[in-house]
Amino acid sequence: MAMSRIQNREAGIGLIGAIFWIVVLAVIVALVVKVGPLYYDNMSLQNILQDQARHASPSESAGEILYNLQDRLNVAMIKINQQDIHIIKNGDAPVQIVVDYDRTVPLVGNISLLIHFHTSS
Repeated sequence: MAMSRIQNREAGIGLIGAIFWIVVLAVIVALVVKVGPLYYDNMSLQNILQDQARHASPSESAGEILYNLQDRLNVAMIKINQQDIHIIKNGDAPVQIVVDYDRTVPLVGNISLLIHFHTSS
């Protein structure tokens, strides 16, 4: 009789274990919800940079390319500071656009997550 009672108590994860895994899952879901849009914006930025570099003519100045790029970023509602955008022109070679920027995601209270993105065309 005593042996069967012990076996029944050891089966399953228990209430504390279930609560622990629910909390872990909730934290993961919260992180995905807060960080996911940043990665989506970065993928959109990558597509915009590649398209902008592909359509930039060698006669365009870096300022004109930057102006056109800022217009496209505004339409996509992606906010990037101009000092984070670097346009590299090498004669007749295709234009290369490099963007280095940081995003901060507030998590809980005064705890934040800093994500650095390096995107280039």
